[in-house]
Amino acid sequence: MNKQRLIAIVIATFFSLLAVPMLRGMMLDTTQAAPTTNLETAKSADAFVDSMGVVTHWSYPDTPYGFKYEEVKQKLAELGLRHVRDMLTPRIQDLAAIGIKSQVGVQPNEGTPTEIKEAIKAANKPIAAIDSVEGPNEPDIFWERDKITYKNQGFPEGVKAFQQDLFNTFKNDPETQNLIVIGPAVGKSYDYNTGSPLGQNTLNNYVDWGAFHPYPGGGNPFSDPFRYNTIEKYFWHGNFPAVNIDEWPYAFDVLARPFGKKKMAATETGYNTSRTGISERMHGKYIPRLYLEYFRKGIVRTMNYELLDEWNDPDNPEANFGLLRNDLSPKPAYTAVKNLINLLKDPGANFTPDSLDYNISVNPPPEYDRTQYLHHLLLQKQNRTFYLALWHEISNGDITSRPAREITPPDIPVTITLKTPIKNAIAYSFDDNGNMSSQQLSSTSNINLNVQDKATILALEPQ
Repeated sequence: MNKQRLIAIVIATFFSLLAVPMLRGMMLDTTQAAPTTNLETAKSADAFVDSMGVVTHWSYPDTPYGFKYEEVKQKLAELGLRHVRDMLTPRIQDLAAIGIKSQVGVQPNEGTPTEIKEAIKAANKPIAAIDSVEGPNEPDIFWERDKITYKNQGFPEGVKAFQQDLFNTFKNDPETQNLIVIGPAVGKSYDYNTGSPLGQNTLNNYVDWGAFHPYPGGGNPFSDPFRYNTIEKYFWHGNFPAVNIDEWPYAFDVLARPFGKKKMAATETGYNTSRTGISERMHGKYIPRLYLEYFRKGIVRTMNYELLDEWNDPDNPEANFGLLRNDLSPKPAYTAVKNLINLLKDPGANFTPDSLDYNISVNPPPEYDRTQYLHHLLLQKQNRTFYLALWHEISNGDITSRPAREITPPDIPVTITLKTPIKNAIAYSFDDNGNMSSQQLSSTSNINLNVQDKATILALEPQ
């Protein structure tokens, strides 16, 4: 839906000169404890898989979405993602027939909230194909550019009025009240003092989920400029998935303000692999980490932008955000995501995950002493097998050059001590092409691993 992905990067750099949050601007303690734990309750492995989605553009006839639809649909089915984000298109029922739900973005120039609701109801038959409806996409860019208004009001007041009416219209109809209504996500960056132009807590009563677009590719200038990992200003010029949602959580602090305490959906995020973007190798490392990292931080839906490269134009960043190349051959990220889903999917009845008693100790190599960057996510399937994902949340790119200078950090030696009795342990890892391999582990109580900048997943079967 967005054809100007680099705007936010430029504006973020500009606003970085205006304001950095004072409380977060103090030098961080590099001796922060490693991510050790004792008794931790797992999250559902299938809930993680269900949080994953991808942006599509079925209405673009000059791209493979249009002229190679059947092939693209097959690639999407093979990928295993269950959710796509798009507009209201004739493809929705066809996708639902293969188990893919649609998140539909709407605008007031498509009709009144009531007219939109009736169109959604019609598109949702005979198969329940749509699970969520999303408010205006990046209205701070597109409403002003396209002169869109609602009730004679432009951005931001018209957007807020439209979102209120949209939410109330859907929730007051028994046929649509269970659809998830998602808020509008702005497309530019705003400093801490100014905040989101949509205001503070203005839409928390008119969304089920808030929305933001925390693209990590432009770094995070709203942070302390310390040197690390060969990057002079690490968060400013790093491009790792957690750059703006974790240690310096600009996206939550500023972009989530209109939605109060509502859960957040990343309705767009991702990286481009153009000549001025990142390499496909780096992309293949980042995208699985992005899905894991966002779920770890409580983001309920992550829509990677996007399924395929729209055109065969390596000089155009907008044309190279895909998991698939323009000829529909898979990038490493596509293969890695497909393998990640195949390992962790676990559809079926809901269950209450168990707790795992364990701890992680880290023995970092020289110059990589920020052990808090060893991240993990504990999941469990219905058969009670735990899946412990570990990764070094480190920047593989320095964006002071274009394309980003590629960095290969050392592995991080860790020891996982398991106090819960485990009868079988298998380690799953990715290569640079996204292929997954497995290794049977001899120890089920003390596991030594070299954690890479690609996710490693331990399958732990309790006794």
